[in-house]
Amino acid sequence: MIRRITFILLISTLFITTFAELLNTESASANTGEELEEKIESFQSEQEDTKRESDRTEEELIELEEEISQVEDEILELDENITATNQDIDEKQEEIDSTTDRVEKLRLEIEELEERIAERDEVLKDRVNSMYKNGGNVNYIEVILGAQNFSDLIERVSALHSIAEQDRNILEQHIEDMQALEEAKQELENELASLEQQMAELESLKADLESQIEEKDALVEELQEQGYVLEENLMSLEEEQEFLKAQEEAAKQELAEWEEEQRRLEEERRKEEERKKREEEERRKQEEEERRKQEEEERRAAEQEESNSGSSGSSSSSSNNSGSSSSGSSSSGSSSTETAQSSSSSGSATFYRPANGRVTSGYNPNRTHPVYGTTRPHRGIDYGSDGGLGIYAAESGTVISAGRMGGYGNTIMISHTVNGKSYTTLYAHLASFNVSKGDRVSRGQNIATMGTTGVSTGVHLHFEVHPGGYSGGSSAVNPASYLP
Repeated sequence: MIRRITFILLISTLFITTFAELLNTESASANTGEELEEKIESFQSEQEDTKRESDRTEEELIELEEEISQVEDEILELDENITATNQDIDEKQEEIDSTTDRVEKLRLEIEELEERIAERDEVLKDRVNSMYKNGGNVNYIEVILGAQNFSDLIERVSALHSIAEQDRNILEQHIEDMQALEEAKQELENELASLEQQMAELESLKADLESQIEEKDALVEELQEQGYVLEENLMSLEEEQEFLKAQEEAAKQELAEWEEEQRRLEEERRKEEERKKREEEERRKQEEEERRKQEEEERRAAEQEESNSGSSGSSSSSSNNSGSSSSGSSSSGSSSTETAQSSSSSGSATFYRPANGRVTSGYNPNRTHPVYGTTRPHRGIDYGSDGGLGIYAAESGTVISAGRMGGYGNTIMISHTVNGKSYTTLYAHLASFNVSKGDRVSRGQNIATMGTTGVSTGVHLHFEVHPGGYSGGSSAVNPASYLP
């Protein structure tokens, strides 16, 4: 009887242990299913958030492009104005040069007139003095009567006529020269006034030109600033859509791998259940056989109860010890399973250090930009080249982008799923790539060579972490929280 009880206890213990393991397996599977549902819901939510961010980015991009277009139109108009002003300045300078030439000619003409008038003044003064000494009139009678003959008379009369004509011509020329002098002086005065006005207009045109150039420089600076913002904080809609698609494809691939893993685990679980069922069937058959044997033994024991009682007690003690050992072993196995399950769960990711150099610039939302000199957020960590030029993947994942990315220069972006959570890591200013878009990479794999492409002051790595996936600079967090 004691042996039968011992056997029943042993079978019960084995059944309870098996049932507990089945419950643990069912519970683990349920938890995994819940995590999967949460991951899918989280991914869908992140996709919706990214879509909304993409829509906002598109609107901002359209607004910025309109502003840039307006600024470019203004710059084009200013360029036309500057060209026209330069032409006006050239024409005005030609007018000034022409006026200056005329002024110089007038001055020379005035000098010549003044010289001729001065010389003629001397001649006229001599004539006036001569006439004054002769009483103011020429004694024509004496000149005529003094002729020796007719021929001499003719010559004397002709000479008197020539003198009178010469005096008249001198006076007429003198009057003409005086009048020409006055006109030349008046013209000179007018030309000088015109020259002064032209010089004033030239200065005004130069001032306008300087103002236009300053306005253009300001607009160009504004355009460059807007271009930097567009380049640094926003991507074009095509790039944004590419990143969305790449992240979606990476997530689908990871989801497919996860589902494949679940199918494998489910197959293993099914096989394990079948194995346990077979074992249970074997135990049931064994129990039936043992029961049959026990009944046979009890029948025999009833016949020889007195002689075999001591042997039955020893057997019961041994069976109890065996049952206790099995129960202890089962408890130990259950405890080990619980410990393993407990240790398998973890919190946020701990990434592999992407470069071996020292940190040269940390995450800082209010950093003074080393190139532009303005306050702009530094959304990652910079590593120097003192530890080598190798760049390493922070975690296993899919390369969703590998190419030029504005101010970041040559850039790689990798999508990861760690502990059911999605992340995107960014590696910027690279000299060269060792991977391409769509490649699967392993944790710590060498993916690129450090460089100084894009807006950079020296060879370094700029590293960013984006929980939930990349959706512009605003999705970046301090990478130090995820690094050892």
